[in-house]
Amino acid sequence: MADGVLSSFFIKVKNDGYDGGGVKTYAARAEVFKQETSSNMVYLIEQGLVKLVRVASNGSQVIIGLRRRPWLMGAPAVLLNKPYSFTAVTLLPSSIRAIPAKVFLKLATMNRQFSSHLNMLLSQEIFNHMRNVEAVSCMSAEDRVMRFLGDLVADQASNDKKRAVFSLPLTNRELAELIAVTPEHICRVLKNMERKDLIRREHGMLIIDDPAKLSQGTLL
Repeated sequence: MADGVLSSFFIKVKNDGYDGGGVKTYAARAEVFKQETSSNMVYLIEQGLVKLVRVASNGSQVIIGLRRRPWLMGAPAVLLNKPYSFTAVTLLPSSIRAIPAKVFLKLATMNRQFSSHLNMLLSQEIFNHMRNVEAVSCMSAEDRVMRFLGDLVADQASNDKKRAVFSLPLTNRELAELIAVTPEHICRVLKNMERKDLIRREHGMLIIDDPAKLSQGTLL
């Protein structure tokens, strides 16, 4: 789905005199919406990176995924008329459009083109989930980290195609949650990748001299 396609729907709705939702800029580590609250908005990520966090009944917390543009957060909850099933927190400065549930549902039921895009997006989420289950079961932790970094390079790195330099938006503990290993093991994985010259870390920046070694996957 091309970037900007979904935004154009909501901009047109707003230009037609309806509440098509406004864009808000969030700082890094800002909460967009909270788990178990009423799903009265759908949130379109226009720029940035957001982590989805689920807190279990016993108080334990886990990152269930990361989302980037042009993702519609909260769409399943609104379609099912259920509370949000996770808390959304920005990892990078992000621009996010908040669309009222009534406007979203009207477009989903009455606009064929929008409905088609929405079906593709929800299908992609199911596909990504299945790929991630496969990755956790069959891929090594290092391969999962490589896949994750490949996604980040595509999204936020400033590079000349031969070298990528960027700030890692996750702590080691958060990366361990996402990769489904312990924090201690993720430290060993990153050190091993440095020994193999796959990555370098300098002054808080992550440097990848050969981004071609990374493969984009579905961890984002």
